[in-house]
Amino acid sequence: MLQSWVWEMENQIHHRIPDPVDYAEMHRHTFGSHLTMYLCRLGRAGRGIPEEIYASGTIRSLENAAADAACLINDIFSYQKEVEVEGEVHNHVLVTRNFFDIGYPQALHICHSLMARRIEEFEHIAAGQLPLLYDDWELGAAARAGIDAYVGELRDWLAGILNWHEKCRRYRQEDLYPPGDRLSTAVWSSGFGMSAARIPQLARRRVR
Repeated sequence: MLQSWVWEMENQIHHRIPDPVDYAEMHRHTFGSHLTMYLCRLGRAGRGIPEEIYASGTIRSLENAAADAACLINDIFSYQKEVEVEGEVHNHVLVTRNFFDIGYPQALHICHSLMARRIEEFEHIAAGQLPLLYDDWELGAAARAGIDAYVGELRDWLAGILNWHEKCRRYRQEDLYPPGDRLSTAVWSSGFGMSAARIPQLARRRVR
């Protein structure tokens, strides 16, 4: 995670907007996704879950899908603060705009669709591929229950991230600009970000 922050600093110094693939892979680290997941695993100790299970392609795909969805939620909510106010170059919406040379509404639509697909992929793996993994490894009841609980914690993690972004003041229009600020009035009246107004409702349905 620390190394990924150095990567971000280098990009910021040179005002270099990364390409979508590099950004998606690195954002899993910069967002702290793996650190969070490793903390969740601590509660699974002693349940007979082999370490090889966590290293399997099935679990890694599950975790990556959850991490990507969480990162997209963050970037959709934080776009105005990070890009418009702070001049940040690390944001999925900005990266998409730059790579495809498109406007904000189109980039937002792509990012929201990708977020939904990653959550669907997470649920697909949990429902269809984990049982096969259990059978292949001939896992006992305790180990299976431990992995199922881990999946539940990842679901809670995603729901918590969405809930935090919806309620946190740091992304609210009135907190980004002082009252009476000309830029605030101009941006808001021009409809900036209004196409994102339905994101919380759409994302919440996907997370559930």
